[in-house]
Amino acid sequence: MNKIIEQTYKDIKSIKIQGATNVALAVAKALKRYSKEVEVKTSSQLIKEISKAGKCLVSARATEPMADNVVEFIVFYLKKNKDLSVVELKKVLLSEIDYFFTLVEQNNQKITKNGEKLIKFGDKIFTHCHSSSVIKTLIAAKKNKKNFQVFQTETRPLYQGHKTAKDLKKAGIKDTLVVDSAAPYLISKISGNKFVIDKVIIGCDAIARDGSCVNKVGSFSLALTAFLNKVPVYVATQALKINEDANNLKAIKIEEREAREVWASAPKGLKIFNPAFDKVPVELITGYITEFGVVKPKDLMKKIKKNYSWL
Repeated sequence: MNKIIEQTYKDIKSIKIQGATNVALAVAKALKRYSKEVEVKTSSQLIKEISKAGKCLVSARATEPMADNVVEFIVFYLKKNKDLSVVELKKVLLSEIDYFFTLVEQNNQKITKNGEKLIKFGDKIFTHCHSSSVIKTLIAAKKNKKNFQVFQTETRPLYQGHKTAKDLKKAGIKDTLVVDSAAPYLISKISGNKFVIDKVIIGCDAIARDGSCVNKVGSFSLALTAFLNKVPVYVATQALKINEDANNLKAIKIEEREAREVWASAPKGLKIFNPAFDKVPVELITGYITEFGVVKPKDLMKKIKKNYSWL
């Protein structure tokens, strides 16, 4: 295996590179570097090698369709220009990958702008895990001099919530970290007037065609509690995280992580279930904060098909 592909695979697998968007960008960068080194005689061989390397990188994490989509994007344009020479086809590949980087950055800016509009003066917002889209949205609201508070989970077992807390505190945002098991209670009305949550804003790693999504484990209980207590749930995300092959959540595979992440010195023979993600049904989602605006779940697939013809 090529060293570039091998190292990127390891970094994604070990969660050194984390977050759906970051994983997708890492895959694109690796393929860009690999294309400059790979030695092939024909354009068909180049397409085959890039496709093979892309599939290898995507296999590092089972629940990251945006990474799969970037590979599909690259291969689509390679096949579209398959009659070019190897030298010219490599130029196309580099150009399209650069375009993808630009597209993602432009989408990020649009998501931030659309999400910032949802945050009102005095809001108490709950979030989970670490989402770059959510973080950027909250920071934009802070820069716009909106006074609000954030409550967020620690996000066991790898504590991605600690990174969220650091980012928010650095931005001067009032933030409260809570243990994961306390989160549903805090969102519910039962917790009293001290913790009245106005909205839940989370990111996601995968979207099904019906508008449901997959996010860090714990998201389901937060969304369900919010739904039962009439608290709106928004998902801030690139629409490029669509899993085209999944009509609904049943079709999306949930990655299971190693037991030692939960308890490194667990008693011998103890079974530990450590899913990296869980599923949020479409009924629990108020809207998606996307590059297309705030979109109702039922309308998201139409927007994606209209704007991303290569999917």
